[in-house]
Amino acid sequence: MCPKKQVIQALPELLNAQTIQQVKDRVQRSICAIGFDYYLIGLEDPAGAIDQYSVETNYPRDCVESYSRQKWITRDPVVRHCRQSPVPMIWHREHFPGEACRLYEESESHGIATGVATALRGARYNRLMMISVANGATYTPRLGSWLQETMPMVQLLASYAYEAISRIDREAIAAEIGLTRREGECLHWAAVGKTSWEISRILGCSEATVNFHFRNVIHKLGVTNRRQAVARALSVGLIRP
Repeated sequence: MCPKKQVIQALPELLNAQTIQQVKDRVQRSICAIGFDYYLIGLEDPAGAIDQYSVETNYPRDCVESYSRQKWITRDPVVRHCRQSPVPMIWHREHFPGEACRLYEESESHGIATGVATALRGARYNRLMMISVANGATYTPRLGSWLQETMPMVQLLASYAYEAISRIDREAIAAEIGLTRREGECLHWAAVGKTSWEISRILGCSEATVNFHFRNVIHKLGVTNRRQAVARALSVGLIRP
């Protein structure tokens, strides 16, 4: 079976992953089918702070720990590109000038020498995610042509991984916060601009009941008013815009 067909057939399984570990396992199988050895998925904090992010990767532990210890996140040319542009990037030694050359040389020593990186921000979750896939091959024009051909598959894989991870995170947050069905419905209608009276008519209850639900929501989300509750719920994906 050709790599492209193998990856495409595996996408529904990736989308339906129930845990982050399942996402990682399925991403790894897909990138291996394409011809890569390593992957790194970086997902920013909902607030968008560059120093608040989560990483899922199969990079060697020593490599990851050194990267974190030296705080390369703010100086990594690949991360910088992904934060600034949704256009996929083929990266290799020439993309790591100056002090970043040290980062490249350390990565290369672990078999991470060339790769493709891409980023996306979903309309539903509004969180930036980047995925970078790599192997240890030395860059040549021929390898560059192959990397160019793999870009669509990497982008497609990133889209499905983003959706799966965001759904899993949203469900975990929802379970932790513990909103009831009615509280979620009140938040949804508040997000589209409905007043308590209008929501009470939609849900078939009293306005006082709607306000009761909102007091509970505000407490559970750790905010001070309804507007902040809606903003918080949108930022973590509890409700859709």
